[in-house]
Amino acid sequence: MSAVNHREREAREVERMFSGIASRYDLLNHLLSFGMDFGWRRRVAQETAVHPCGKLLDVCTGTGDTAIELCKFWKGNVHIEAVDFSLELLQKGEEKVRKKHLDGKIHFREANAEKLPYPDSSFDAVTITFGLRNIQNRQKALGEFYRVAKPGGCFVCLEFSQPVTPVFSRIYFLYLNKIVPCVSKLLGSDSAAYQYLGRTIQEFPSPKKLAGLMESAAWQDVSYTILAGGIVAIHRGRKGRR
Repeated sequence: MSAVNHREREAREVERMFSGIASRYDLLNHLLSFGMDFGWRRRVAQETAVHPCGKLLDVCTGTGDTAIELCKFWKGNVHIEAVDFSLELLQKGEEKVRKKHLDGKIHFREANAEKLPYPDSSFDAVTITFGLRNIQNRQKALGEFYRVAKPGGCFVCLEFSQPVTPVFSRIYFLYLNKIVPCVSKLLGSDSAAYQYLGRTIQEFPSPKKLAGLMESAAWQDVSYTILAGGIVAIHRGRKGRR
C-alpha cells in the first residue's frame, strides 16, 4: 500500500489504510504506547465522572477498547454510541463486545467525525482516543463534538504527543519511525501505515496548541495533563450551560 499523506489526511485514504491494518490495529496501539494504552483508556473513562452520565459518544472508536472501558467504569448503566469510519474496525469491535456480553450497551456506527449523525445536545460526554490526529479538519471535528454534547457535558481527548525532554524525544521518534515499521513488517502488517502514524504523532499540535483549538471550538474550562514523559496527553473541556 502506498503511503498516506500525513499532512492532508484525506478521509478516504486514511479509512482504507486503517481498514487494511484492521487485523493488527490493536497491536499497533500497544506498540506505539509500549503497552501503556490499557491504563490510559481507563483514565479517559474516569475523566467522564465530572457529572453523571447516561449517554456517551466515543469517536474514532476503532475496535471499541475505549467504549468498553467507559461501559465498565459506569458499570453498564449507560448507553454508548461508538463511531468510526472503518467498517472493518467496527466489525472487530462488535465481535469484542459480543464476547463480553455488552452488545446491548454499546452500539457501533459507521460515521465521519467531521459530520456526526446525531442531533444537537445528545450526549453527556464525548471521548476520542488516538483519533484526532488522523482527522483531516480537526477544528471542524472539535466543533461537531461540541454540537452533540449536552450543555454541561464534557469532552475528553487522549492523544499521542511529543516527549518533553530532547533525549527521550530522539529515542522515542527513532522507535516510532524506524523500529515500529520494521516490527510491523515482520508481523505481516503494512509498514507504510506505521510510518504514516509515526509522522502524524511527530507533527501533531503541542498540548498547549491543542487546548487553544478546543477553546476556538467553544469548549470551556479546557485543561490538559501530560503523561508518560510526554508520550501522550489527556485534554478535557466542558460545554457551557445555557
